[in-house]
Amino acid sequence: MRLGKALVTGATGFIGAALVRRLLAGGSDVVATAPARSAGWARLSRLSPRQRLRRLPLDRLTRDALLEAVGDEPPGAVFHLASAGVNPGERAPGVLLEGNVAALVATLEAAARWGGARVVFTGSCSEYSAVVEGQLVDEGAPRAPSDLYGAAKAAAHDYGRAVAQALSVPLVTLRLFGVYGPGEAPHRLIPHLGARLRARERVDLTAGTQRRDLTFVEDVVEALLLGATTAGIEPGAAYNVCSGRPTSVREVCLEVARQLGAPESLLDFGARPPRAGEPPWLVGDPRRFQAATSWSPRTPLSPGVAASLALA
Repeated sequence: MRLGKALVTGATGFIGAALVRRLLAGGSDVVATAPARSAGWARLSRLSPRQRLRRLPLDRLTRDALLEAVGDEPPGAVFHLASAGVNPGERAPGVLLEGNVAALVATLEAAARWGGARVVFTGSCSEYSAVVEGQLVDEGAPRAPSDLYGAAKAAAHDYGRAVAQALSVPLVTLRLFGVYGPGEAPHRLIPHLGARLRARERVDLTAGTQRRDLTFVEDVVEALLLGATTAGIEPGAAYNVCSGRPTSVREVCLEVARQLGAPESLLDFGARPPRAGEPPWLVGDPRRFQAATSWSPRTPLSPGVAASLALA
């Protein structure tokens, strides 16, 4: 699907880079912004066709900086993926507010000047409260985040929705659950396992009983594009982007070991305690977004892990 001109904030990140690649392949002109210090700029520099990609380092998102970056031709869609706190080591309270709430407000203020462009904001499953095992989390579930990151994302959605309404900007929040695939950060589960098991090193793990809702990154990119273009999307609403299927951490680990031909004995399940505050079950209900867009994830775990390991 071709969007003409699109703005992508957080474009050097794992999901952002995949989205930019897809937009370029579809014939869109892309304005990509991210902090100047981001290591992901090298990844964007390898994308083509380069003449349709404008790369703009912005250490702080403000309305005026975005207006200057985009220029005279307004974008047809805005994908606001920039978010502070994705890395657990960067979650100071003030940084989280600036990089989530303030950044979304600046993006909405710029969109109001452009007129008509839908803003797709990536929320998080971290916004939801813990639920009992077996219960799918739908968009009406209580939101009482247990950590600062989830609270910042929830605050950004709530405040951003009010700002968008005041400015008459169409905003949609897509709450992403467990996204995985090529280009993940080295500390994430699959790349970490891949590096250790290729070296035939033992990996200290939790018991691996945690169940999560995993979606391959290319399926998430498809959801983002549908969020920007589907007529039936409700302005100001939030939609879960997820599979609705539980996958245990142990299952992922065993699949990585199988594909690398590594002995399962290298997976030291139970060597680490669960992280503090980590819910044992977090699986979403995707039916609202599926009803609005006909989207559903297409990539099973095994080929998704294979694609991840190919570029790890």
